[in-house]
Amino acid sequence: MKAVVADITIPRYLVTRGLGRLWRHAYLSAISPIRLSDVPDPPLPGSEWVKVRVTRGGICGSDLHLVLLETSPSASVYASMPFVIGHENVGVVVEAGAGSGVDVGRRVVVEPLLPCATRGFAEPCPACARGAYNLCSRFAEGALAPGLGHGACRDVGGSWGEFMLAHRSRLIPVPDHLSDDQAVLVEPLAVAVHPILRYVPEGSVTVLVVGAGAIGLAAVAALRALRPASRTLVLARHAHQADLARRLGAAEVIPPIGGAHYREIARLTDARVLRPLLGPPVLTGGADVTLECVGTSRSIDDALRLTRAGGSVVLAGLAAVPRGVDWTPIWLREIAVRGTFAYAQERVDGRTVRSMDLAMELVASGRVDLLPLITHRFPLPEYRQAVEVALDKRRHRALKVLLQPD
Repeated sequence: MKAVVADITIPRYLVTRGLGRLWRHAYLSAISPIRLSDVPDPPLPGSEWVKVRVTRGGICGSDLHLVLLETSPSASVYASMPFVIGHENVGVVVEAGAGSGVDVGRRVVVEPLLPCATRGFAEPCPACARGAYNLCSRFAEGALAPGLGHGACRDVGGSWGEFMLAHRSRLIPVPDHLSDDQAVLVEPLAVAVHPILRYVPEGSVTVLVVGAGAIGLAAVAALRALRPASRTLVLARHAHQADLARRLGAAEVIPPIGGAHYREIARLTDARVLRPLLGPPVLTGGADVTLECVGTSRSIDDALRLTRAGGSVVLAGLAAVPRGVDWTPIWLREIAVRGTFAYAQERVDGRTVRSMDLAMELVASGRVDLLPLITHRFPLPEYRQAVEVALDKRRHRALKVLLQPD
């Protein structure tokens, strides 16, 4: 089958990173460890597994970090080379093991994580046992090669390939009335649902969303659906992002240009702007909760400065090794900095439900409509053009870029 594969070795990493500082196309050139390849169709690991023909694969911010070799080396312990890139997905079951309980021809979204249940462990680790399978302690153990999930494990494939494998516990059926385009957006919505349910309290709180890429915009939509009493402020760099943020429910959208966004956030939250001897402004006041959805040094620094004393900053932007971030607000104003990763089991309205299942419910019911996020689509052989478009959001007005392996 055709697939976009990551096979990162130290020599290729060093050469590509070195050239990439001068010539960004190096990350998509012949010297890059990322390439389109012919790879063997993956066999089913066991009777509880199915093979899925991928019809849509999304390009996520984490995928772009991978292509640009910006992912922290510490994450390499939870990956196994060579692996097929891509975790945002929807597809059709074309082969089903006898113990899967799934019919061939069923459309599904695959929840990408590979915790205990997928690795052959009869007894779950403590995290999986309490429903926090995103914190599984066995991502590098068991019957599968190391890997947090699809798009990082050599044994199961990914959505930037024609086929991927899935354990029955990871399958989410797609209702017949939903299109593939709607279904492929369930995964990024679940990434937003998880921290909102965990860290945004109910009631009339002010939530600042830093960044209006796919995850930031999904967070705006999820806040309107799950925390309707909250007021959502958004920092959006590009006009097309700002327009959609308003459509999805943002109360105010502010461009992070110069220092004007500090003054505007202060105005909207009844805060004061103070000027230090050097560096960006300091606020007395600010947002109750800030969802940082970019992951750059500047966005993290802004998030800490724009959050009120005693508030929370949630790092949803997959920050790796930020530099130049002033951590003073954390101790001076007792700001809680929280991490968030993927999805897990949540408590909603007195029931326990997986983030992915809840995201599918929100999309299927029409409470959340993320279809306007999809701006571009490319056949798999044109993955280089797809990545270039996804990287240049201003020029191409890109939001969610899809690959269509079929």
